Amino acid sequence: MPSWILYALAAVGSFTAGTVLAAPSVDTCPLDTGFGFGAVETSGITASATGALVAASIALWLRHRVGALGAVVAGAALVAVVALPGAWRFDMYVSAVGAGLVLGALVVCCARTAGTRLPAVMTGGVVAALLTAEPVAEYREFAASSPGSAVYLEVSAQPANTVWTVLSATVIAVATAALVMRAGAPDSVDERRWDVRETVVGIGLPLVAVVLYRSLHSAVWSPDASPGGNGRWLWGIVAVPLVIGAALWLRERSGAVLLAAFAVAVAAGTAPSWIPGGWFLPAVMVVLAAVGAWLGRRAPRPMAGVGVLAFVTITAIFTRAPWDNVHLLATFFVLPVAAAYTISAALPSTSAVTAASFSLPAVMALPLLTRFGWTAYTPLTDSPSGWTPDSWTVLTTGVSVAGVLAAGAAMWWIGRRSEVL
Repeated sequence: MPSWILYALAAVGSFTAGTVLAAPSVDTCPLDTGFGFGAVETSGITASATGALVAASIALWLRHRVGALGAVVAGAALVAVVALPGAWRFDMYVSAVGAGLVLGALVVCCARTAGTRLPAVMTGGVVAALLTAEPVAEYREFAASSPGSAVYLEVSAQPANTVWTVLSATVIAVATAALVMRAGAPDSVDERRWDVRETVVGIGLPLVAVVLYRSLHSAVWSPDASPGGNGRWLWGIVAVPLVIGAALWLRERSGAVLLAAFAVAVAAGTAPSWIPGGWFLPAVMVVLAAVGAWLGRRAPRPMAGVGVLAFVTITAIFTRAPWDNVHLLATFFVLPVAAAYTISAALPSTSAVTAASFSLPAVMALPLLTRFGWTAYTPLTDSPSGWTPDSWTVLTTGVSVAGVLAAGAAMWWIGRRSEVL
């Protein structure tokens, strides 16, 4: 039985990595106003993809717990450096690489230890971080603002990111203690043979996300856009068959957790944006994610989790008062449990696939389809109350629900295939 220190490290380390990967930048670059899409090289998606590549690489090549714990310390140190006061244009890549080191090395530490208990702890930490990362990221921007006003600060004037500092310092302390104590477990981990398919998937999916973001950025800022800058982008749908195909290509049932993570990414993509405010709801969501991860390990029924995720996604169709509260309640109180439950229930998997899956919701934080321009914000007058949505809301919600259900169908097929084999 592993030492308690590994559980503590899995919890705080996964939360730290997820927090950084989900929001590697703090809105200091590249757009001072915070409106529109940033350039590809300075986008959060590209930085998160870089971190995901690092996580997958670490999980593929590290096979010893001592080396993995050292990588955790190094990654947390990089995050701590970026959390210091001030910022520079590409600091998001440094923090993302650090988060990738922490995530990939933690997966190696947890591999083949206590079955699915430690991966379930990591699941709760990652999901909680993914769903609460935005208010954590906003903390740094608004920490130095005057009460009642939002002051846009120069990059060099950004305050220290207290949350990142505390998290990274805790990870360093716990990982160092585990390194000294060796956590009372064998040093060699994950004895399964290396598979080139895992390498292709671990590298390919982050690159696909970057290509899709580049397509979205080009569509928004293209000089050939329709008059008024209005348009629609539909290429995000391509991610659905690509992720499903990648999961089916992986050996045995290891791709099930990848599909679970993608279903979570699609469902979370319909969630409303956070507004800076209190920390009560984020704290509740963290607790709910932990409960979901525990339930997923105790009673693993991944298809049930997919069904609940589809329900949460369907509620996005309610955009008018008072029915929009249904979607808010589903997002705040149902999504954390369902997301953590679905991923936890789909475990175990190989180290590389697990690392890729944990980072996938942050990397694939793109809409399946979206519209942009001034018409995306109409009507400018008061919206009528009622439950009847507009045609675009019906279309986007329907596509998202179909994406979640398609991932669930592929998970079912993988389960049947593994039973036959």
